[in-house]
Amino acid sequence: MTEQPGIYEILNTENGKRYIGQAVSFSRRWRGHRLALRASRHGNAHLQAAWNKYGEAAFKFLPVLTCAKSMLLFYEQQLLDKAKPEYNIAMNAAS
Repeated sequence: MTEQPGIYEILNTENGKRYIGQAVSFSRRWRGHRLALRASRHGNAHLQAAWNKYGEAAFKFLPVLTCAKSMLLFYEQQLLDKAKPEYNIAMNAAS
């Protein structure tokens, strides 16, 4: 995992559903997701419920692309529109 900015997905390997997000640092972002999910306090209730149901081993954090920080919102929105990820609550990219 790198400290580069970019777009990532969290993939549920049991059912193929995913979450798409942006990160200034992939490693820090994944660490933050895992900490919140393990403590059952993640801000995304749908992702949290799936984590609780399938367990941590069912989820993979996958960098999709790296880009300049200034392009994060643009690329995140492009992927949200194209992939329509099941675990994203909002389909509009936000910083």
